[in-house]
Amino acid sequence: MNKLIDVLLFILDWTWCFPQALIGRVKSAAWRGQMCPAQDASLERVKRKEKEWRCKIYLVKRESRDEHWFWKKISGSGIGRYICLAEAEPGNGEIDDEETIAHEYGHIITSRITGPFFILVMICSPLYSLKSRKLKKRGWAWEQVVRWYYSRWCEKLADILAGVNREKWIEERK
Repeated sequence: MNKLIDVLLFILDWTWCFPQALIGRVKSAAWRGQMCPAQDASLERVKRKEKEWRCKIYLVKRESRDEHWFWKKISGSGIGRYICLAEAEPGNGEIDDEETIAHEYGHIITSRITGPFFILVMICSPLYSLKSRKLKKRGWAWEQVVRWYYSRWCEKLADILAGVNREKWIEERK
């Protein structure tokens, strides 16, 4: 049964979700030197998520994040069947939190539901991220920026589909 699900998801990803599957694959291949696969990072929980969600999770090495403008701007991305997350500390293979992994998986679920229409998320999500950075520079408090960002339709949908309780997450970090 698991093999059948794997095959069906592969077909879904490379037909209905072709544009984002291709972009995710190309991005993962292009950044191979800056990322390490989750199984190489000895993260049992991430390996379990990879298997459960049938996706590939990469960790962006902290030194790569610190050196390159693109990785400085994001904490993670989920596109196609690929999730890229930043390490919390150099070399330890850790990521910031479970909710970040789940949120990015929510984008993968959105991708699999919306297919080629996921382009809207691919446009809106980075724009919302840029806007949230501008709000922070304008003096908005961390909590206000986070609430604003995660209330945007594509970010809220990712949280809902992945079961992320954003309010609880915010409260835990106050």
